[in-house]
Amino acid sequence: MRRRRLLRNLSNLLLIGGLSVGAAYVITRPVGGQGFTPAAGARSALLNPPAKAGSAPGSSPLEATADSAATTTSDAMEGYNLAPGSHTVAEVSDLVLHDAKRNQDVHVRVFYPAEPGKYPVIIFSHGAGGSQTCCESLTQHWASYGYITIQPTHRDSAIQRRNGGEEDIHFQRAVRDALQKPALWASRPADISFVIDSLTALQSRILGLQGKIDTEHIGVAGHSMGSYTAEAIAGARIDLPGHPGTTFADPRVKAVLCLSPQGPGQFGLTEHSFDAISLPYLGVTGSLDSLGPMASPAWHKIPFDRSVEGDKFHVFIKGANHMSFIATRTVSTRTSRGEAILDDTNSAALAFWDAYLKNDARARSYLSSNRLEAQSHNAAKLYRR
Repeated sequence: MRRRRLLRNLSNLLLIGGLSVGAAYVITRPVGGQGFTPAAGARSALLNPPAKAGSAPGSSPLEATADSAATTTSDAMEGYNLAPGSHTVAEVSDLVLHDAKRNQDVHVRVFYPAEPGKYPVIIFSHGAGGSQTCCESLTQHWASYGYITIQPTHRDSAIQRRNGGEEDIHFQRAVRDALQKPALWASRPADISFVIDSLTALQSRILGLQGKIDTEHIGVAGHSMGSYTAEAIAGARIDLPGHPGTTFADPRVKAVLCLSPQGPGQFGLTEHSFDAISLPYLGVTGSLDSLGPMASPAWHKIPFDRSVEGDKFHVFIKGANHMSFIATRTVSTRTSRGEAILDDTNSAALAFWDAYLKNDARARSYLSSNRLEAQSHNAAKLYRR
């Protein structure tokens, strides 16, 4: 049994790695209907930061003033909490939760601090066709700084479908299904809300989690289609067949992070889907995050531009492609900055979580400063509105 599980996991990892290139293209190509094309000049707008900053919880607006931006050279070059945190990280690699309402199992992976205490929760949604095994370079790092990170595997996962007996399933088909089947668009945010519903059950099933979950401070993050999931949870309006403007907003979520955010034209997202997003939001994209005829850096920036002003952040990283934000080795050979890009992503993300899930003054100072630009030698740019 143990040997069979090891072989299965190895096969799954090889499947993901070998098919990443195809997925990156298919994820961003339009499927059906008329795709949204950013207005002329939208790409150049990435180079011009908004004039007005957002506000952090319980504080005055985050403004990039000379005072807040002033840091020593050594501080600026260090990044934000890039060294491993002080907490010992424990892991539950695969736990099955059963949603009786939908008669559906949801597999989750959990990282959590081993030390006693109350810790905020971050739920991370994988890309189309992926699984709970992605993104550990981020989620494990966040756990070392005092977060409980939970990674569900969604129904579109090629691995889960293969393990469920679909012998003919492959990664590209799983991605195509995710793009074409509205039932999958609805099931993803439902998975997130179900995981939140299950937090009490998780504490009873995982001995090391007892008394540790801070249910008042919950964040949702995602990559690619996982960003769509986070946008939907934040209140983006989704056009489902026969049900335009459907909302999956979950008021228990306090902030969302989107790696390669999803703009209008797919997954039921429209030009006005983001108008109602008022939660603190951070999006991260890059100059090479432009796979397919629809996606471009400007397209990935649309959720930031069109959501409700205040507590909104957007990071643009030169040389970053679609996979750069979750792994140091990416599918592109056009950039050698893989580790630096992941550091930039981690700095911005962890500062964002600390600011909005822990109300940390140092994190707010980082978000209002030029430190991200300095540590990246101006390869990264942080926008605020």
